[in-house]
Amino acid sequence: MTAPASPTDGRPTDERVPVIVIGGFLGAGKTTLVNHLIRSLPHRLGVIVNEFGQTGVDGGLVERLQDDVTELAAGCLCCTGRDDLLRALVTISLRERKPDAVLVELSGVADPTPVLTTLLDRSVRAAFRVTTLVAVVDARHVLQTLRDHPEAARQLAYANVIVLNKTDLADPVLLDHAEGVLRGVNPLARVVRVERAQLDADALLARDDFDPRVLDGAEPTAHTPGLTSFTLRAASPLDPYRWQRFMTDFILSRPAEVLRVKGFLSLHGYPQRVLFQAVRDLFTADAWDEADGQTELVFIGRGLERAEYAAAFAECVTETEPA
Repeated sequence: MTAPASPTDGRPTDERVPVIVIGGFLGAGKTTLVNHLIRSLPHRLGVIVNEFGQTGVDGGLVERLQDDVTELAAGCLCCTGRDDLLRALVTISLRERKPDAVLVELSGVADPTPVLTTLLDRSVRAAFRVTTLVAVVDARHVLQTLRDHPEAARQLAYANVIVLNKTDLADPVLLDHAEGVLRGVNPLARVVRVERAQLDADALLARDDFDPRVLDGAEPTAHTPGLTSFTLRAASPLDPYRWQRFMTDFILSRPAEVLRVKGFLSLHGYPQRVLFQAVRDLFTADAWDEADGQTELVFIGRGLERAEYAAAFAECVTETEPA
């Protein structure tokens, strides 16, 4: 399923298996969405389902997928299920016919952070790449869910796509209010209204929200008041130690303010550029292509002072000109 890079775009082909993480509170329609994706896509999918026996993919689909569905019944993925998730991914990676994509369905109360930490582990990323996080929401009960179950907000806060489901059953006025609340929780996410989880499957599979190369469209839209976005650039390589201090002090220690960072780094002494991205306090850094001395990073967050970040970032730039 992963399309090879064209000869002219300058990007190496990524042969890793894409992973889509699907979360949402109990009863929101996660499994309905998984079933819809299985039925709609002409691809070979691997499916990892937490608490499979209770939430379940229906029997006919399990039969059709055969060994491509993995049940994780040892507990919630965000706490006791890390080893199970790793084993399931290893099993998938060793198959003679690898799937075109893997769907990971979280339990309704899972904190996505530990799951992401596992999926973004260097050993896992050698064979898999997270492409997008989806949070499914019941349009009728979103306000009550957020009020009574604050853990549901974490899945929403990390989502790239929020699926506002069961819209045909919700009052139109309530629906508009609910969407406004969701945009307040996560102004960066794409909110999609659907009935019976009938999301555009091809469009979802084509998303690549975790690819820092996709810098276009990073700016917040008009409906995201209070959100700031800016780009920091450097024409000379960064000092690795100063960059690490900057990353710790101005990105990872501020998860409530810094929502997303993505771009390329050139580090002094490193022959390759680094593909960098952070989602709140999680980050990845991968060697990419030949270093050219250039750094370009997009920052998106709430209440960020560009001048403060620019001054601190300038301290990371070395005086050594790139070779």
